[in-house]
Amino acid sequence: MQMKKLRIGQIGTLFEPISDSSTNGLSQIVHILTEELVALGHDVTLYAPLGSSTSAKLVPLSSFEHASETILGKVLTIGAAFADWRNFDVIHDHTRFFSTMFAHLLPIPMVSTVHHPIIFDELHWHYPHDDYERFFRARWERLLQSVTTVFASQFQKAEFKGKAEVIYSGLPLDKWSTPHADRGHYVGFLGAINESKGTRQAVDAALLAGEKIVIAGTMFESTEYFRQKIEPLIDNDRVKFIGPVNFEQKRRFLADAKAMLLPIQWDDPMPTVAIESLASGTPVIGWNRSSMGEIVEDGQSGFLVSSVEEMASRIEDLHQIDNRECRARAERLFDSKKMAENYVALYQRLLEERASG
Repeated sequence: MQMKKLRIGQIGTLFEPISDSSTNGLSQIVHILTEELVALGHDVTLYAPLGSSTSAKLVPLSSFEHASETILGKVLTIGAAFADWRNFDVIHDHTRFFSTMFAHLLPIPMVSTVHHPIIFDELHWHYPHDDYERFFRARWERLLQSVTTVFASQFQKAEFKGKAEVIYSGLPLDKWSTPHADRGHYVGFLGAINESKGTRQAVDAALLAGEKIVIAGTMFESTEYFRQKIEPLIDNDRVKFIGPVNFEQKRRFLADAKAMLLPIQWDDPMPTVAIESLASGTPVIGWNRSSMGEIVEDGQSGFLVSSVEEMASRIEDLHQIDNRECRARAERLFDSKKMAENYVALYQRLLEERASG
């Protein structure tokens, strides 16, 4: 049966330009999904910040600096896509909260992928004061009935009371290096350098294990943390900091690492760096919380730990991990073409359900 060509509106956040150079995990996944949908033959329009690039039709809007200053900036991509609804069969939103408030006004289906812990929904209810909570608590479940919620992990879905789908994030695996037969010569940390990502815990574990660690990433709103917790330990021998990396640099960094250390200190729904590491054939040693157990098969593609001491001990056990199994797990669970096909199947099901009444 021939696949119907769908007209899809993708709503991105204004956090950063959406392109193959995006550093934020959410932006990366939006870009990857958009490109895969286009490759599958669909007519896709992406609403995104100025400076974005895509093979889809692009509607470039405000920058993050301007968006953070006004309510209009926060809802600009949503308002623009909703105004163009006649051009689409389905709208797929990646911003969640504000779009859910108005989705009941759309005469077409809207899919909402939640890229954050579900508790973040309720954080909006209390800002700037608690009076909003009474309004939203009385209406939120009804508003959600107009939205098809998708989570990136079973962990998220388990915390959600309503009906929802789970579609794992994916990567274009053909762009990621085939695993090395030999082991890398350092352990790595990649991501935002701050307390919630556990950068200091990663460094402490590496030092405790007697391993060299290389840190790559950005200091978004965390310069003081870097100065106090990380910079004093940098000696360019046992602890090295290389700053932000582009895609090619990231590929080499991950492929050449012995393992990635991810002692993430918050309930990250689907840490992109973990699946990037597996795609590179590089084991992950991560904190056993939130979705990490869905990404890493303990003892097969890495290790799940709960302390700095246990992480250090597991670094010494990396010889037990076959790099090919890391890559194979990424191929089984985190392929971007499979992600896009799963979304298309969902879009089509929603359209068929609406057509049948």
